[in-house]
Amino acid sequence: MTHRSAAHTSFVLERRFTASPARVFRAWSDPVAKQRWSDCHAEVGTIEYSMDFRPGGREIHRAMLPTGALQRIEKVFLEIVPDARIIFAYAMEAGGRSLSASLVTTEFVGDGGGTLLRLTEQLAYLDGHDDLEERMRGTAEGLDRLLLEVEDLPTA
Repeated sequence: MTHRSAAHTSFVLERRFTASPARVFRAWSDPVAKQRWSDCHAEVGTIEYSMDFRPGGREIHRAMLPTGALQRIEKVFLEIVPDARIIFAYAMEAGGRSLSASLVTTEFVGDGGGTLLRLTEQLAYLDGHDDLEERMRGTAEGLDRLLLEVEDLPTA
């Protein structure tokens, strides 16, 4: 019998934007914009992407990893407060193996003409999987691309 386990951890990332909370929020709520900045691995080949941005709606991302394994990330939006907060849960699997389940709270706080974005992710790593440093790095890279998305900064 396979040993089953769940190990819990969390992390918080923050970014400051000169853009308004409404503009930063819009980059999360628009499926085309979100797909541009949020994919945490540029080398991943997207096979399917869809987003139904409403409470109870789903965001699905299926991709082929460089190893040839199929990766699936499925999110469910639990709460959406326009320009202020998004709470969603998501599960990640690769090669048919469940890797983790997470609860993510993203807060958009007006900050002197700009926005403080605070992302808190609470994770349950399943059956020995643990990629916390990679998860944090991938999420941070996505937030860096979000900065470029909403602030019209040059990429080079």
